[in-house]
Amino acid sequence: MLTICAQPTAGTYTKHHQYLFTALQNQAGLTWLKGPAIGVNTERRFLLNALSIHTLAIAWPTHSGTFAGMLKQTGFRAWHEQLFGLAYSHNMGEKCSVGMQVNYLNTMTMGYGSTHALTAEAGTLVQITPVLFAGLHAFNPVNTPDVPVTFSAGLGYEASESFLLSTALIQQEGLPPAFKVMCEYAFIPQFLMELDWCNDPMQRNMAVSFGLKKLFVKVYAAHHPQLGFSPGTTIIWQV
Repeated sequence: MLTICAQPTAGTYTKHHQYLFTALQNQAGLTWLKGPAIGVNTERRFLLNALSIHTLAIAWPTHSGTFAGMLKQTGFRAWHEQLFGLAYSHNMGEKCSVGMQVNYLNTMTMGYGSTHALTAEAGTLVQITPVLFAGLHAFNPVNTPDVPVTFSAGLGYEASESFLLSTALIQQEGLPPAFKVMCEYAFIPQFLMELDWCNDPMQRNMAVSFGLKKLFVKVYAAHHPQLGFSPGTTIIWQV
């Protein structure tokens, strides 16, 4: 379920541009959330109802670290897949954080029953300079059968309070390496625009985001040359 919102974006590799779903792209970012948050995401892959993906997530920072939970579902009546995830992140000093997540995967196919799998993912974020950050993330490093192993590494550069530039290298099992360049610009603090380019067409997208006090709304879309558009919306309420 590598949805667009689950792919690395500009804020994934930074400290000051984290929100709920960027932090869940690399669980180490959870410790840098400003407060408790709950969010939903819905995505319609290639404008097909059968490929729609819906996600519910919540994060709660505490003195001993940040805890988070996620529920993700895709499919239709004859086939569907669910993911339940529990995550934890902790600071290792002022400039480094680590995080991990345990996932339960359930796939149901009408007439064939269900399959189940447990897998994990983990990541780290490091502040190299006041404006430069680096991150590593591994999904399914234990190589659970039928679940692809994915590794990613990236850099984030906070050029200013309004401009952010990031790069990422993503290697998913069975696919060529993907190189991604992402930028985010805030015209005003309440209005952001993001543009992501990648040599893999499945990971190219653009987005606009709106913030109003505790509410954050992001509308995005990706386009595949042969398969068409994949629009999505994210809504987050941060306490």
